[in-house]
Amino acid sequence: MSPSARVSSILDSTLEGTVVGSFTKLGIRARDRLFDWDHDLPRMDGQTVVVTGGTSGIGEATAARLLDLGADVHLTSRDEDRAQEAADALNRGGSDARRGTATGHALDTADRASIASFVAEMSRLASGLDVLIHNAGALTSEYRTDDCGNELTLSSHLIGPYLLTRDLRPALNPGARVLWMSSGGMYTQGLDVDSIELSEDDYRGAIAYARAKRGQVELVTHLAPDWAPDIVMHSMHPGWVDTPGVDAGLPGFGKVMGPLLRTAEEGADTMVWLAATGGDDAEPGSFFLDRRPRRTHYLPGTGTTDDERSRLVEWLESH
Repeated sequence: MSPSARVSSILDSTLEGTVVGSFTKLGIRARDRLFDWDHDLPRMDGQTVVVTGGTSGIGEATAARLLDLGADVHLTSRDEDRAQEAADALNRGGSDARRGTATGHALDTADRASIASFVAEMSRLASGLDVLIHNAGALTSEYRTDDCGNELTLSSHLIGPYLLTRDLRPALNPGARVLWMSSGGMYTQGLDVDSIELSEDDYRGAIAYARAKRGQVELVTHLAPDWAPDIVMHSMHPGWVDTPGVDAGLPGFGKVMGPLLRTAEEGADTMVWLAATGGDDAEPGSFFLDRRPRRTHYLPGTGTTDDERSRLVEWLESH
């Protein structure tokens, strides 16, 4: 490592330790300069990408950038009309002849029948899939369950996306990337399979969300080495981003942090970079923030074991 690269790495680690500086727009803008990011990413012409929850916020920004790189993007929403309206708007948004095409689809990741229907639809694509991006999600304060009786936050963020990934695996092309949009909120929770699902009596939206996001990260850590090298799998978190989801789920947080929140495009940057590059030579199952792998736990009691990750997969298979 060159002296200048060593200095940049030290400054990055210092920034990471501040949390607020790291997660806000201050962090991404500082790292862009520290590491002289390449914004001329590899073209993705002819590649087929799925972005769940691609109609607004980070998902929409991710889809727009991937279209600019030439990829054909299949974006999803629980409402098919909303998905197609978003796709139509994205298709009107660029004039580059090399830009890809967006298509909208219905997908509810908390609904097994919806997942099966979407898998069947994607499996019929002659192109296969080159990138699967798990972005859909929301933080809700009200306790609800899916049709199988599972708490809805856990179902839509972890159970459903796991089943979707497993069932789409035959449609993934060699070298495909499977990428998960987690959250910095997962740092507050550890993985305990016996208590990963909250009951109606002890439900708190922020905790349910953080446990589901922790589950995503540990699931990726467990699966990625087995799926490599044919499939590249990583997770990431976007930092603190000004999106409709933050406004709805954490209105107080948005008011306090508003001036420092990242834009949706900044929140999407690492996801787009991972989709285009696969994360370069990072270890399978790495957890990224701002184009660099990060630790997955800081707080005492939030680390986990390979045995607990195996139990998580067994628990997911039982659903």
